[in-house]
Amino acid sequence: MDLFHEIRQIEVEIAKAILAGADATVGALKSQKTEFERQLQLAALKRDMLRDANNLAEDSTHILHGKETMFDDWGRELTRIQSQLGISFESKTGDAISSQLQNEIQSLCTDREEDFLELKKSCKVNIHI
Repeated sequence: MDLFHEIRQIEVEIAKAILAGADATVGALKSQKTEFERQLQLAALKRDMLRDANNLAEDSTHILHGKETMFDDWGRELTRIQSQLGISFESKTGDAISSQLQNEIQSLCTDREEDFLELKKSCKVNIHI
C-alpha cells in the first residue's frame, strides 16, 4: 500500500467533503489521514533504526578485529617473555619458571579467547522489521 498516494486521495476527499458541507465526513477523513501519516512516520523510524543498528554493528566489527589482533600480539609477547625467562635462570629453575608461565599463558589465553568469542557472537545483529 502506497501511503503517500492514500494521503493524497484522502486530501482530495476532504476537499470534496468541505465543498459539500459534510462536516462529519471531513472529521473522519482527517482522522484517517492522521493515521496514515503516523504509519509513514513509524516506517521512517524503523528504517532509521535499522540503518543505525547496521552502522553500529559494522563499527563494532571493525573494533573487534583490531582487538583480535591485539590479543594475538599479547599471546606472542607472553611466549617470548616465557622463553627469555627460561634462558635467564639455571636449568631446573628456568624449566620450572617456563613451565609455570606456559600453564598461566595457556589458561589466560583460553579464558580470554572464550570471552572474546562470546563477545563477538553477541555483537552480531539480526534485526528483522
